[in-house]
Amino acid sequence: MARHHVILIPGFFAFAGLGDLRYWTGVDGELAEAFAAFGLEFDITEIESLPTASIRYRAGKVVEAIAAVAARDDGPIHLIGHSTGGLDARVAVTPNAALATPVKIDYERVASIVTIATPHRGTPLASLFGSLMGQPILRAFAASAIFGLERGGVPLAGLLRLGSLITRVDDLFGFERTLADQLFAQLLHNFDDKRRQALIGFLDHVSKDRALVVQLNPDSMDLFHATTADPEGIAYGSVITRGRRPRLPDALVHAHDPYAQGLHLLYCALWTLSSRFHERYMPSLSEAQSQALIAGYGVLPGLSDNDGMAPTLSQVWGEVVHVTEADHLDVMGQYGDLGRTGIHADWLPSGSGFDRPHFTALWRAVAAFVTRNARTAE
Repeated sequence: MARHHVILIPGFFAFAGLGDLRYWTGVDGELAEAFAAFGLEFDITEIESLPTASIRYRAGKVVEAIAAVAARDDGPIHLIGHSTGGLDARVAVTPNAALATPVKIDYERVASIVTIATPHRGTPLASLFGSLMGQPILRAFAASAIFGLERGGVPLAGLLRLGSLITRVDDLFGFERTLADQLFAQLLHNFDDKRRQALIGFLDHVSKDRALVVQLNPDSMDLFHATTADPEGIAYGSVITRGRRPRLPDALVHAHDPYAQGLHLLYCALWTLSSRFHERYMPSLSEAQSQALIAGYGVLPGLSDNDGMAPTLSQVWGEVVHVTEADHLDVMGQYGDLGRTGIHADWLPSGSGFDRPHFTALWRAVAAFVTRNARTAE
């Protein structure tokens, strides 16, 4: 029996090497357990990417990863991409695509691609952040942060002591675990020169190349589809997410916790902006796709439904593998659950209700889809 290989591809603002922070939190464990239950041998590779670079460059990284994995043995390869990582995967397997890498691959080695919350038809958020005003803001933020890290313009030692104090105080008062807690515990704590240089490198990429933001505009994605092929022999599946529509009671839930309240308000703003998905980008759903969405949500999602970043209908591509109520970051393991060990923050407190059973069900469905196509590929 051939050994199969799964490559996990991160999405927008992908990070790697930043302290103990992980883009995929608990995903490898869920997949490994599910694959073991299905009785097939897999190995799982998490790859690095470029945070905001053009899909052309990001797809080149995927091609290089495929080549490296293919060199191990003759086993089939399966790609799983979160958010824009799903777009990177699709371009990577497009024959004769002009990518920023000299590496060539045997496309027949790729048996399946699963996209997780991927905006295949773009997102209205890109229209804002890719605008003449949005782009300079992103560049200025990254450049100013680099300046402080390189030249000591930020009193870093003092900020680290303050961060330590804040995390101890919010634990004392029982505040929720937020992004601030996780950043301090897994990145800023023991912030040595190696971590500082890694953070500078990450921000430098953001400062110099933000093409991805523009490319996620719905009009740009229309051209993307005209130039991207879906080769025969590759099974395509998608995981669909829908976040909770912002409501006043949801905001009051976090009233006692200023950190969670602020992040929830951010989610509300992102959801509202992402809800402006125009009907001209509405995909033509197959009967099977429509039935899967209705089975999962009770009704067919509307144009305004989204997960805080990607419109729900924009995420449909190929077979609908799984449908869930979750925000854009829940599905990669960044959800709140007091029963989990270690520091695992809810990066975007949306009130989605997504928890460990939902997380397990999602990745087991992904593993089942991959396994089914793995057996077909043998």
